[in-house]
Amino acid sequence: MSSTNEFGGGMQSGTGPAFPQLSEDLTQLPTIPGGWKTENFQIGEKSLSLFCPVDPDLFLDDADVIAANEKNDYMPYWAFLWPTAIKMAALMDRVPWALGSSVLELGAGLGLVGVAAMMRGDDVTFSDYDSTALHLCRVNAVANNLPDPRTLLLDWREPVSKKYEVIIGCEVTYDAPMHSVILDLLDVMLAEDGVCWLSDPGRYQSPFFYNMAKERGYQVRIYTEELEEINVPSSEGFQILELLRMSESLQDENSSIESS
Repeated sequence: MSSTNEFGGGMQSGTGPAFPQLSEDLTQLPTIPGGWKTENFQIGEKSLSLFCPVDPDLFLDDADVIAANEKNDYMPYWAFLWPTAIKMAALMDRVPWALGSSVLELGAGLGLVGVAAMMRGDDVTFSDYDSTALHLCRVNAVANNLPDPRTLLLDWREPVSKKYEVIIGCEVTYDAPMHSVILDLLDVMLAEDGVCWLSDPGRYQSPFFYNMAKERGYQVRIYTEELEEINVPSSEGFQILELLRMSESLQDENSSIESS
């Protein structure tokens, strides 16, 4: 459940550049095209407020964004609050991993899911390829009376050698050429016996990612919004693709069971 309010509390509104100047004062929002609003969400019994751009589409008309897109296909995805993020955030009080797990959020954007995981008590690192997104993750965490979180400027093609017990992401499997890139990252950054949750709105590409992940040795399950398991990826709407990275001993054990 969510609602939208005018924001206040000393934050800056107005109109500014799509690549704004970022302040270390996390009580101040940078000026951006169209200004800011707050979205309010109910996560279980807790409430969460999120600062979001009023009109993310205004970023697409910014001259610097157009130039960056022509140079390297840059898009300000962080500015959009994706529908699957709202649904995935609502599930953070029903996740299967242990409380306090180390969690990496891929493509964190505005940080909704990661902030919900922090409210649950997980140790969250927000990652994105856009420094403005990481700044907003920090702002939104602190605005919800949470600690200033760790962030990681991350290109998925260049994973870092740090392991996380949990990796989460929303709508990251839409582009087929990125499927192997994401799985390569999981190979490096997901701990043995770790779990990865990727939310998907029922896109055409989800079965291809599902099959590739299984071929790469991941145990893959699919869940509906109600966390009911289904057999194959759906094109009917929201789903969670759960990838389990089994340790070599568990893989050997499963292979023995299957061959017996």
